[in-house]
Amino acid sequence: MALGGTAGADGPDDLHSKNIKQIARGPIKVPGGDPADGSDLAFQGDLIVAGSYSGTAFFKILANAPYVKQIGFHNCPGGQGDVNVYKDLAFVALDSPQSSEAIGCSEPSAKKSAGKEGVRILDISDPRAPVQVEFVETDCGAHTQVINPAGDTVYIYVMSYPLGVQTASCSVATHRKVSIVEVPVAAPTKAKVIGTLDVSPEIGCHDVTIFPSAKLAAAACIGESQIWDVSDPAKPEIVSRIVNPSIQIHHGTGVTWDEKYLAIADEFAGSVTGECAGSQNSPVGALWFYDISDPTLPVLAGYFNTPRRGNPETADEAAYIACTTHNFNILPMKRKGHYVAAVGYRASGLSVVDFSDPSAPEEIAYYQQLEGGEIPDVWSGYWYNGRIYTNDNGASRGVSVYELEGTSAKDVHFFKTRLNPQVQVPDFR
Repeated sequence: MALGGTAGADGPDDLHSKNIKQIARGPIKVPGGDPADGSDLAFQGDLIVAGSYSGTAFFKILANAPYVKQIGFHNCPGGQGDVNVYKDLAFVALDSPQSSEAIGCSEPSAKKSAGKEGVRILDISDPRAPVQVEFVETDCGAHTQVINPAGDTVYIYVMSYPLGVQTASCSVATHRKVSIVEVPVAAPTKAKVIGTLDVSPEIGCHDVTIFPSAKLAAAACIGESQIWDVSDPAKPEIVSRIVNPSIQIHHGTGVTWDEKYLAIADEFAGSVTGECAGSQNSPVGALWFYDISDPTLPVLAGYFNTPRRGNPETADEAAYIACTTHNFNILPMKRKGHYVAAVGYRASGLSVVDFSDPSAPEEIAYYQQLEGGEIPDVWSGYWYNGRIYTNDNGASRGVSVYELEGTSAKDVHFFKTRLNPQVQVPDFR
């Protein structure tokens, strides 16, 4: 794959390489309200589960235009709404106690989550009418969560840390853990917290990638990253730690499908300042690569950063936009040793990075939406079955769809059933 030329633009303001094009954009529609600010994404068959701060949206993937169509919405806010999906269940992280009848959560089971934080479990057997069937409260809420499927049981690793008012069960001194929730798939109302993992000295973890076939997990835990042995999914154990003074916030992880390299996203300053490195060689908010051939002894192999800034037009915009690495996934390329990641870079848009040589990674495609002068905020960027999907947190853009040359079924393994981007199950067609 090569860039194939200089930057072009589909619209009057958008900037992109010639090998990628945006084919659709679908705002997350809230019944009776404004479009939602998006967060994470999960995929199952032709269904997209789109997290947002206003509730959980469901889109159908279409072969032709308009390519995505919203078919349902669970109208019950609660935090950033990080999502995972498994069969007829969707799992949603709540990191603020917003859920109540007063703001649209009218179903009887929603009372369980009123004024609380934790994991919401939805029955999505009919995604046009999703229903909350259970809620599991967890200490410090659920900033993010990831599932580890094990037969008829799903284990949820709940990541959280003290973000607001300190309490007895949610403080810098007392938290320092990951909560583990057990969910019987056939009886989700029996879901419960069954234990915790001590991740000291960190105050908690932000995100985790599970690689079940290797019985490993890679955890981004704010001040360090960790590799866990998840041979017993109910009792993960830390086997190694990665401390890198150039990474400010260990935000997210991804593992190459041959289990050789780990990628770590640095969410510099929590994406709340105007820091935009604007250089591929800057370590500020970069994507870092480690050789984990021996998971007990990770070795630094290189890093990559976006060369674009957020293109602010005013001093106020420059003060708040951030171009830090955010949510990403690694494509299951068919060619051995060919490593490609689709990465959301907040204000600098979507980037596609070839790190086949992690010591000299190369950006092979990019797309930065600047329609009408509005700055993008690409929260999540994921490849799934021939297209790249993003979920934007700002400007109410919602779910966007892209086609990228060199990522068809000829080049990349397609998934048979589902893709939770932080659950790397090689379930290929």
